[in-house]
Amino acid sequence: MVRTAAARDNSGRRRPYPLVCAPMAPRDLLSVILIMAVFGSAYVVGKLGVGHFPPFAFAALRSAILALALIPLFRFELPDRTRWPALAGFCLTMGTAVYAAMYLALMLTHTVAPIIIGTQLSVPFAVLLGLLVLKEPVGWATWIAILAAFSGVVVIAFDPALVNDLPALGAIAVSAFSYALATMFARALRGVSAFAMNGWMAISAILPLGLLSLMFEDGQWQAIRTAGWLQWGVLLHSALVVSLVGHVWMFSLYRRYAVATVIPFYVLMPVFGVAMSQLVFAETPTLQTWIGGAIVLAATYAVNRITTRDRETRVARAR
Repeated sequence: MVRTAAARDNSGRRRPYPLVCAPMAPRDLLSVILIMAVFGSAYVVGKLGVGHFPPFAFAALRSAILALALIPLFRFELPDRTRWPALAGFCLTMGTAVYAAMYLALMLTHTVAPIIIGTQLSVPFAVLLGLLVLKEPVGWATWIAILAAFSGVVVIAFDPALVNDLPALGAIAVSAFSYALATMFARALRGVSAFAMNGWMAISAILPLGLLSLMFEDGQWQAIRTAGWLQWGVLLHSALVVSLVGHVWMFSLYRRYAVATVIPFYVLMPVFGVAMSQLVFAETPTLQTWIGGAIVLAATYAVNRITTRDRETRVARAR
């Protein structure tokens, strides 16, 4: 939120004005860096997971574990009826579409780094949806950054070394668009607890993900029977560490700091993710992938900073 203080105008009345966003305390700075490392690990452990489980089955199992963990925390709390359509949209896009497409992309790809970079398309997608759905203004600087982000992905897509990964890049683009769409629904759920949103998301995703697995996959039961400690550990990490601990931890930072203070740190997530993929899978992205990735990261960072600054300026002026 924008922190405000009171000043007096010429009539002596008190009026609010925005203060400069306070820098993070050292402890919180360490926290946000660790959270970005946790978020970055999601793609590496996801790749390990779909190496044993079929992707839709893995997503369904992850949702089931997360639901079991969240039920005691939100106790089936529902928002008022007027918000049910937004909650249903959030659950469908975030719980089902995002993870189904993401794990499918991780299964299809031979190299994880481009997939991690492709997730950053959710930022320009969210801005475009904000323009089309919410009629939010988009300045020329934001348009340039959006075009740069998509150009970076095109650079990656035309890398000859990734010619066999184009279906995976398409799947992660669907995941990124679904994530952006989920943020539109989430805006209509302000005031609803994070536990309730994520709890209903996890519960509602089990059935559609399970049906997708039954319709398009085989070998699910064999994968469950033969799963060892590594496979179950990967599932627990995806459900509990990334989705539960990571998001709740990040939510606590949003309650203490302005969005403009927190948002820039999201650029660290793909940095950690790519570094982990190199360590775990011994990947060596090509120069073309590095160039495209740098363009995408710089552009999404710019979009985040510009749109967050503009939004908080509009809020401050409205007060």
